[in-house]
Amino acid sequence: MKISSQFQDYFLLAKGLYRTGPAHDFSHIERVFSLAFNIGKAEGADLWILGLAALFHDLARDQEAMSKGEICHAAASAVQTQRILEERAEKSAVIRAVCECIATHRYRDQNPPRSLEAKCLFDADKLDSLGAVGIARAYLWLGERGGTVYMSREEWEKTDFNSNRAEDDSLQREWHIKFRFIKDQLYTNTARSLAIKRDQTMIDFLETLEREINGEE
Repeated sequence: MKISSQFQDYFLLAKGLYRTGPAHDFSHIERVFSLAFNIGKAEGADLWILGLAALFHDLARDQEAMSKGEICHAAASAVQTQRILEERAEKSAVIRAVCECIATHRYRDQNPPRSLEAKCLFDADKLDSLGAVGIARAYLWLGERGGTVYMSREEWEKTDFNSNRAEDDSLQREWHIKFRFIKDQLYTNTARSLAIKRDQTMIDFLETLEREINGEE
């Protein structure tokens, strides 16, 4: 992907800081950056704030994983980003705005984004969970944790929907408790428009998979 020259130094810095599994590797950051930038341009957001937030929004993903969810990666990433931007003498208003975007981008938190830039980041991050990319990332995540290709409704309905344990998870369960709601929970018109096709891609895949599992195709 092409990165504007104004972000080049921060892009290289961010690329060297991520130590996550393939489901949240730096290719995810690159995709979110592109999506956020395109959404932000269409919506009239401050692209400097939004671009910085996109590059650093998942810095603490590894900390969350190692703590088994005790550490919130959104909050911890905001703290790390504040330190990075202060060391590089960014304006305090920019730092506050960037860190607010990062702190409010997590889907499972009761901490919704308020600024336009934060909404654009939230939307871009969630769009990367949908469509063909979303399916691929879901299976990467399951593969990292010993998950399986398919779980029947009878199986996943027995799980605690608040559980984040790998042994409880599947693409079918995640669709039911999260993915199917995303397109209606996005904030910007631009992202909602993009989500329609991605949402249908996942529906089509899950229906096809169900038929193949049952030997119908």
